[in-house]
Parts: sequence; C-alpha cells; structure tokens
Amino acid sequence: MPAAGPCFLDSYLPYLLRRADQTLSAPFYELLNDHGVARSEWRVLAVLEELGELGVVELSAASLSPQPTVTHAVRRLETRGLVERTPGQHDKRQRLVSITAAGSALTAKLTKMAQQLESEALADAGDLSVLVGQLRQLTDAVESNQRKVQS
Repeated sequence: MPAAGPCFLDSYLPYLLRRADQTLSAPFYELLNDHGVARSEWRVLAVLEELGELGVVELSAASLSPQPTVTHAVRRLETRGLVERTPGQHDKRQRLVSITAAGSALTAKLTKMAQQLESEALADAGDLSVLVGQLRQLTDAVESNQRKVQS
C-alpha cells in the first residue's frame, strides 16, 4: 500500500517537467505523425529554421538530441528534400546542414499548428510569463553548475 502524504514523484522536478511536457506535447506529436514527421526530424527542422545553417555537432546540441539521432534524422530529411548538406568552407570534410524552401514551408505550417495547440491547451492557465522566466533561470543555473563540476 502506498505511503500516506506526498509521494516522491509528486515533488520531483524532473518528473513533473517531463509529465507536463508529455501532456502538453501529445496532441502535437499526433499532428507530426499525421504529417509523416518524426519528433527528431521536427527538432532538426525547427532548429535549422530558427538558427540557420549548422554543423551536425551544433545541430545536435541545439536540438537536444544525441548526434547519431540527428545524423539519421538529417539523412531522412535530406532524402525528402527538406534539408541539404554542403561541405564546410574551411574544412571540406565537415558537412553543414541547412533547411530548404520546402523544409521551411513545412516548418512554418507545423509551427502555426504547434502554436495553436499550445494556445488551446493553455487557455485557462493564466499568465505563464513568470514560469517561463523561472524555467530559463533554472536551466541556466543547472547548466552553470554542470560546467563547474566538469571543470
């Protein structure tokens, strides 16, 4: 029988953040599936649309995905004409990834849908600007602490 009172998961921040993410993202994940876009592909497209041309290492970091996952996503997207890879200017062995016009069009369409779904899901949540700021501060603090531990 579970213990009375608050459980570990009720106050464990990583679990609560993941649960909020999964709950809020589920309708969008269905939409991605309907459009034949994997989550890893979506992250690549969204990052390239926002940040422009990147190497795979930078793209991996910005999309919050492991490098092998990004490499596979880029290959699939390139096959569909949504991204392209070109040799680096200074190092011809490096491959830079950029979004194509077709990729930008799809990303713009999906972004609008994502914003609409988010707006609908959060319609009764009130002003979340303080929470957004706190999440940014939390992320910065955790990243700073991790850098200190690693050095």
